[in-house]
Amino acid sequence: MNASRPARAARIAACAWLCACSGGPGTQPEGPEPPEPPPRPVPCVFANATCAERIEIASDLFLPAFTTHQLLSGHSEVTRGLIVVHGNTRDADNYFDSGVAAVANGGAAGTVVVVAPHFQTSDDDPGADEPFWSSAGWKRGHLSRPEGPVPRVSSYAALDRIVELLLNRTRFPALREIIVAGHSAGGQVVHRFAATSGEQVAARADVQFRYIVTNPSTYLYLGSEREVAGTFAVPDTECGDYDDWHYGLRDRNSYADALAADTIRAQLSRRDVRILIGDADTLSASLDISCGANLQGADRFSRGRILVRYMDARYDGHAHREMIVPGVGHSSRSMWLSETGLDALFGN
Repeated sequence: MNASRPARAARIAACAWLCACSGGPGTQPEGPEPPEPPPRPVPCVFANATCAERIEIASDLFLPAFTTHQLLSGHSEVTRGLIVVHGNTRDADNYFDSGVAAVANGGAAGTVVVVAPHFQTSDDDPGADEPFWSSAGWKRGHLSRPEGPVPRVSSYAALDRIVELLLNRTRFPALREIIVAGHSAGGQVVHRFAATSGEQVAARADVQFRYIVTNPSTYLYLGSEREVAGTFAVPDTECGDYDDWHYGLRDRNSYADALAADTIRAQLSRRDVRILIGDADTLSASLDISCGANLQGADRFSRGRILVRYMDARYDGHAHREMIVPGVGHSSRSMWLSETGLDALFGN
C-alpha cells in the first residue's frame, strides 16, 4: 500500500476489516464477535490509514487527506490550522510527517490540526468519487479532469473547502489562525492561492491567516514587468505567454478569473505571505526552465529574492516577507524544521 494515497489506504483497511468480520454467503460467523477497531488517536500522527480522512469538497466528491484531528468532528482545544501542500511527486504522507514534526518542534503539539491533502492524478488510482487533475492542473487551480467524476472542481476550491471546515466555529471554537504552507510545487500553489482565495475575506475577524511559500519554481507576478538589467520593466521577449496565468494575470483560469485583476493585486499585496527560501536551492533539478519561468530568474533562490524586490518596487507597504534559510537546499523538512522555518510557520 502506498501511504501517500490516504483514500486508498482507508478503503483497503475497511475492506480487510469487513472481510474478517463476515463469512461467505449464507454462513454465520464462528466464535466471539471480533473486537472493535482501536479508536483513532487524537492527535493522530501516523501517515497511514489510521490518520486518513476523506474530505467532501463538493456534493458526493471527496478529497483524500491525512489529518491529525478529524475535520468533521473538530476539536475544542485546536487554536491553529496548518494545511501543508505536497510537491510534484504528490507525497502527501511525507508532507504530513513534516507538518507533524514542525508542530512538535515548534512546541505546539495538540493545539494545531495538520491537514495534508492529496491532489491526485490518474496515476494515483483515485476512487470513483474522487476528483483528479492533470499533473500541471492541480498546481494552477485548474478544474479536475473531465473524465473523472462531476462536477469538476478547482484544486484551489478544494483548499477553500478545507479552510471553510477549519473556520466552522462549532467544530473548532478556539481556532485563531490558519497557516497554508507548501514547498516546491506546493509553494507555487500557496502563492497563487493567497492571491485568489476569497476565504480570508469571508473569515471571522478573530482568525488570522498566513501563507508560507517555500522554494517554489515560479511565482505569480501582478504586473507585466520583470527584472531587466537591475530594474523592473516590460521585457523585450519572444515569450508571448510569459504573463499568462500562472506566471501572470492574463488568460486566467475559471477559478482566478472569478476575481478582477485589481482585486487579486490587492489581496496578494496585503496578505501575510512569507517567501521562505533556502540559499542552497540553486540547482536545476525539476526546475521550470520554460521561457516565462526563466524571466523570473536563474534558480529558485534567486527567483524568490527577485520576487520580493519586485513587490518592494511596485507595491509600497506590501506584506510579503523574505525569510532565508542558510545552508538548506530543496527539502521541505529541512526548511520547515529550521529555526527560520519554524519562525515562518509559528512565529510573529
